[in-house]
Amino acid sequence: MSIWIWVDRYSAKVREDRRISLGEGGTPCIRSRVIGPSLGLDQLYFKVEGSNPTGSYKDRFAALAVSRMLERGDHTCLATSSGNTGAALAAYCAAAGLRCRIAVVESAPTGKLQQMMAYGAEVIRVRGFGLDAGITTAVFDRLNALGQKPGHALQISAYAYSPEGMEGVESIAFELVEEFDEGWDSVFCPVGGGGLALATARGFAKSGDQSPAIHCVQPAGNDTVASALRNGEAKGREVECSTSISGLQVASVIDGDEVISKCRETGGTGHLVGDEEVWEMQRLLAREEGVFSEPAGAVALAGLAKAVKKGDVNRAQRIVCLVTGSGFKDPESVQRINADRACPIVEATDLFV
Repeated sequence: MSIWIWVDRYSAKVREDRRISLGEGGTPCIRSRVIGPSLGLDQLYFKVEGSNPTGSYKDRFAALAVSRMLERGDHTCLATSSGNTGAALAAYCAAAGLRCRIAVVESAPTGKLQQMMAYGAEVIRVRGFGLDAGITTAVFDRLNALGQKPGHALQISAYAYSPEGMEGVESIAFELVEEFDEGWDSVFCPVGGGGLALATARGFAKSGDQSPAIHCVQPAGNDTVASALRNGEAKGREVECSTSISGLQVASVIDGDEVISKCRETGGTGHLVGDEEVWEMQRLLAREEGVFSEPAGAVALAGLAKAVKKGDVNRAQRIVCLVTGSGFKDPESVQRINADRACPIVEATDLFV
């Protein structure tokens, strides 16, 4: 399976011999067996993006972004990341034989840093990046300038910076359309800079018939978009980021204004969740559904659960939550899940006595 089966839907054209793929896309969409019924939702599904080659949906972005670099003859990829984008770009650049240089947020999980470096990327953490809006903008501006050099390309997983690569993320919606002829009523997306929600909305629009409501869920400590969408405002806002949810620490608006417009058109709205709610949903996904997710991947479901309890969701709807990345991405968060458990060493005669 590869997102290149949708090549005719991408405006960014790439010759067949320049198309890089590691088998991204074709991720499972599974029906909830426990959490959905407990919320009164009989048609709740999870789109499990952790099964992509590097463990997140960002592989869809990297496949198109790096292939376009090959098409243009570029040799150096510059990127920013909190982890998943960097890992995806590092892997696809390795496959393409390109140099990859990544500036990451200061708080990026160790597992993600190690993954990027394992693929051979040059990785630098930037103090305050992802947490302070001013520093974040300065990093983007610096990399944007460097990306103008011959043979260099700046790849940030946002339409504002890398619209060609972001078309690859639209394939999530293409796959969801094929999942059910009857269509979806609502899609719940985690939101940082907003690119995923915008890509999902655009993907459904390209697919024609289906037009589900696209809901944006953000950690309360990074409310750049959700409240504005819910309150009828047209613009997002920069914030001082205080959430600990890796991958969604995006203090700048980036794609947020267009996210607000597009999601509002679909009938979607914004939802906020606390970090503790996210960690609890991460735990429940693993223990009750067998879905091993990083915290960011549990945000959409945490938002849905909160909306259901508030009476904001029609329980008869067919709903899908995007579970964006694997739990292997963030081993520190898994330690939190397992804080109440032990793995003792015993003698063979004492096994499960």
